[in-house]
Amino acid sequence: MVVIEFGYNTSSLVMSPKDALTMAEILQRAEKYEKKYRPGGAGVESSYTYHVWTNPDEINMKIISDDAYRMAKLAGKPEKE
Repeated sequence: MVVIEFGYNTSSLVMSPKDALTMAEILQRAEKYEKKYRPGGAGVESSYTYHVWTNPDEINMKIISDDAYRMAKLAGKPEKE
């Protein structure tokens, strides 16, 4: 199995090597999108601006053993502290 990590401090996903390769190829072509709120004031209406740019985030992948995957699967979702 392969673990894919997106950017900094985000969730990780686990999938088959074939699916991980497909996902990486798609994400390589993806762009970042952000909608920013611009508050109004002094006679100016509030509005939004929209931005698209090249995705600077790194995509990291690591292979985990089938045994590690099965152990993690048995442990399930961790409890919040």
